[in-house]
Order: sequence, then C-alpha cells, then structure tokens
Amino acid sequence: MENKTCMVEEVQQPSTIGVIVKGIDNIKYAEKIKGTSNGTYLMKGLREEMIAVFKPIQEETFYRAGKKKGYKADREVAAFILDHPAQEGGEGFGRVPPTSFARARYTNGETTDWDSGSLQQYVPNQEWNQRPEVFAIDDVQRLSLVDVRFGNNDRHNGNILNSNTNGGRLIPIDHGECFPTEWNNYRFIWTTWAQAAFPYPYYMVDYVKSLDVKNDLNTLKENGIELGERSEFIYKVQNRVLQAGVLGGYTPKDIGKFMTKAYRSKKEKAPRTIIDVMNCMSGIPEAWSVEERQVLELVHEKTTSALDYNRSLSEENLKGSTSTYRR
Repeated sequence: MENKTCMVEEVQQPSTIGVIVKGIDNIKYAEKIKGTSNGTYLMKGLREEMIAVFKPIQEETFYRAGKKKGYKADREVAAFILDHPAQEGGEGFGRVPPTSFARARYTNGETTDWDSGSLQQYVPNQEWNQRPEVFAIDDVQRLSLVDVRFGNNDRHNGNILNSNTNGGRLIPIDHGECFPTEWNNYRFIWTTWAQAAFPYPYYMVDYVKSLDVKNDLNTLKENGIELGERSEFIYKVQNRVLQAGVLGGYTPKDIGKFMTKAYRSKKEKAPRTIIDVMNCMSGIPEAWSVEERQVLELVHEKTTSALDYNRSLSEENLKGSTSTYRR
C-alpha cells in the first residue's frame, strides 16, 4: 500500500466519544512513512495536505510475530478513548489525538484492496530538536500520567510532537505498545528530563483521584476492545502505582524510575521497582490466594514502601531549577 490512490470508506468512531477524525472524506492518497517498525501511512488530500495517519493491522509487527490480529490498533484507539473526557468535545487530559478504527480502500490502477487498522488525526510537528526544555512542566506531567496509566513500552523522542510554533505544546502519539502483557519493559524518556522532578499540582492529583479502572475497561468493551485478562490485570496494577505515587506526593521522575528501573543491587534488600514488588509478591503464595481487590491493595502498599525507600536514599534537589521551566 505504498503511494497509492486511497479512500477511507468506513470508520468506526468510538461510540462514547463525541470527537471524530476530521477530513476523512477528503482523503485521496496514501504515502508510506519510511523507517517505521510497523506499516505507517500519511493519508493526504487532493492537494497533498496531511489529514491523518493510518496503520494497517496486516503490517503490525506483533501480528507478524503471531500476536492477536489488531493488537496494536486496539491499543492505539484505547489510549484515545480513555484519555478523552466523558463529555462531548474538548481535548483529552493527555492530548492523545483523535483515533478511530478504519477500513481503507486503495488501488494501484489495476486492482483494489482493503486494509483495516487505526486512523489518527494528523498533527503538524514543530521541530523541537530533542530539546525537552521547550516544554512546560505541565506538558511533561501530563505525558507522565498517560504513560504510567497506560503502561507505555515505547515512549521516546520520536513519538512526542510539538504542536506550538511559539514555544512548546506536547502531543503524545504512537500508543500501540501500551496496555502490555508484562511489567518488565516500560520505557519513559521523560524520566531524564528536569521537568519530571517537580511534584504534581492539585488539579492533576484530583484527576488521578477521579480515574475509575472498572469504568475504563467497561468503556473499552462497549467500543469492541478486549485487552485480554493479563493486560487488564496489569492495567489495574499500573493504576494502583499511579495512585500510590501521585496521591503520595511523588514526582513523575520518582514514579517513572520505579516503573522503568530493571533491577536493584545485590546489597539492597528492600524492593525498589515494580519488578521487585511483583517478584516479592510471587514469593508470597497467600498474596495470590485472596481476591483481586486485596492483591491490588497489597500492590499499593508495597509500591508506597518502595517509593518511600527510594526517596530516603536519594532526595531531589530542586533549588535553582524553578525559574527555568514554565508552568
């Protein structure tokens, strides 16, 4: 499906969200983006204007590796649905661009084929040259909530856009590796950014308090998305980590390091990472013989202890940095 005449004939919009991908009827061409691990196409209009980004299910790397067909498409759409506010209109808290399931028909002049996949609104990117200082503290904190909540395994500079020509306005894309089946491969580039050392403001704390995991999973099922039992459980664990961290007064860096650090030194006996916490619980048979609610409460308790321990070992010195970054 490279550089071919194309028309998006069918789009399944998330039924509970009053936002659509704009300009669908104007799509005429599909141009393959080079250098991506999955098939990714720029969907253009008659005058070559950028309208959307399409990712066919048939070209997903996980699908080729034997994973469930549509694994990444489901997660791309799920991230938008759960990021977006319940009320119609407006922008999602984490600014995930409008994303839908779509079916594209394309032709090379002789034959016509169909591809199904995810379709995301195109967002112009103002070059930020991998200089995170262009982004405000608020931008980075919102990004951290998206990545920890959804369990992103692939947050790097290449899937962070800047939509503002005057300064920075962070837009996160590429969420096909969220809602994972394991908790040992999280990747958050922002843990190295100075803005991640600031605590969350009250309105973000209130936002985390308002999150409802059970409602989230029901909403996804209403829209035809089944993450699978394993991913659903890990999603619940991630949200417990998010609550323990944000409501406990920890910074994005504190929480991100807890999620991404792979190991602790042999001299350290106390759990320091999410892997430590889950491995510790695996050694307590009775921890898994109770109701899921009690398991998650234990996750919350051990996460809080680990974050406390990490803070006691290394206190962040924020003096002199508050004047550098915008709120």
